[in-house]
Amino acid sequence: MIRDVTIDAPVARVLEVVADLENTDRWANEAKSAKVKSHDDQGRPTRIVVTLGALTFTTDATYDVSYGDNSITLSCVDARLIRESTIAYTAHDEGARTRLEMSSTMEVTVKGVPRWGLQRAMGSSAEKNLASIKKDAEG
Repeated sequence: MIRDVTIDAPVARVLEVVADLENTDRWANEAKSAKVKSHDDQGRPTRIVVTLGALTFTTDATYDVSYGDNSITLSCVDARLIRESTIAYTAHDEGARTRLEMSSTMEVTVKGVPRWGLQRAMGSSAEKNLASIKKDAEG
């Protein structure tokens, strides 16, 4: 699943908002809280534990965080209800504006969740997350 949004802010500002992983609950629709467990030598989070809630499910998920040129990727390494999850944010410089692309994959361990339902929920969540990042970066 891939979604994107154009933000009236430079790439550095947009990535600053996304990299504020202790405050993901400000912009990540399913995140109820987050705790940074480790940082790299630049002070950026490299491992976080996020309490996620969607529908009637709540779980803690541990994500490793990696940084590339204009990108931040979160890869789930441990979660009770999630088998696999990768979320990548890539910022594309468009002059005074930034196009932020979010791609995500997720496989859950919850039985009875139809694939189409999960895809629909992920798409809706991504759009809300991108709208919140846009508001925060432009504010």
